[in-house]
Amino acid sequence: MGKLDSISARAIFSVIVLIGLLYMPLPVFSQSVSDNQNLILNGGFEGGFQAEHGVGYEWGAFSNGGALVGWQPDSWPKVVVADQYAQMIEIKNAAKQNRYAGIFQTVSVVPGEAYQLSIKGVIRSSEGDIELSDYGYRLQYAIDYNGDTAWELLPAKAWVELPWDEQPLAAAEDTVYRRDSYQTTITARGESLTLFIRGWKKWGDNGTGIFDLDEISLVGPGSGGIKTSTVNVSAETDAPEAAEFAPPAAETAGEADQNSEGISPDSAPAAENSQLPVSGYGSDENVRYLIFSSVILLLVLFIGAIVATMRQRQPVEE
Repeated sequence: MGKLDSISARAIFSVIVLIGLLYMPLPVFSQSVSDNQNLILNGGFEGGFQAEHGVGYEWGAFSNGGALVGWQPDSWPKVVVADQYAQMIEIKNAAKQNRYAGIFQTVSVVPGEAYQLSIKGVIRSSEGDIELSDYGYRLQYAIDYNGDTAWELLPAKAWVELPWDEQPLAAAEDTVYRRDSYQTTITARGESLTLFIRGWKKWGDNGTGIFDLDEISLVGPGSGGIKTSTVNVSAETDAPEAAEFAPPAAETAGEADQNSEGISPDSAPAAENSQLPVSGYGSDENVRYLIFSSVILLLVLFIGAIVATMRQRQPVEE
């Protein structure tokens, strides 16, 4: 009887271990072993642009109207930070003060983990100088820590102004533009967050501001989730001109031969595959090894319990 009790106890223990392993939260493994990576897709804008609106693939766009705004690829070497393309955002002929136009992207993150945000680019204006425009063209970013995409619902204090100053729209052949850069560290609060970057034209006049963005990155541990692409363009309709997507600014004297207004969306490189990859544990060999090892251990324990039970049931020879 004691032998039977011992075998029964081992069988029950094996079943408990089996159930415990089955309900073990495997995604926790992925978060602990996931390497740091750039979570922003097409942050260098070499992956192509949406032909309809000129916004880089994987990005959404927004504006608050009241001005002529537009997005398109820019290939002018003087303002492209790396490789061949940058994202151009343009605001001109503002009927009101405080006109905005920008881009956004939502990524999956690990709550409590730190991420390094990096943005590079150039601000140009028709005035070409902060004194002449009275700091009329600025660039800002904000983070929605819930991963929502309603930029207009973010409080004013959520928007951080980058310390970049404007430069002239046109430049002599030997002029070298200053490529500005900004870095900061943020801490994720939920399982996703949305990065917003917007150009800001402060004054209601016919001036033109062009904001070139390039090499945008958010580096930190992957969450193992699948990022959802944001390819829509939205606008807050607070004026009759809202959501009017204008072509690039009219070329000033001497600009046409410099190709300073970029290229047409039709000639931009097309993305080979718009299907988004799985990040984090989906591609982590260490986590796959842990899962495979757990399955093998479960099978061994379960088979061992069955064999022991069958042996016990066999009649004992006298």
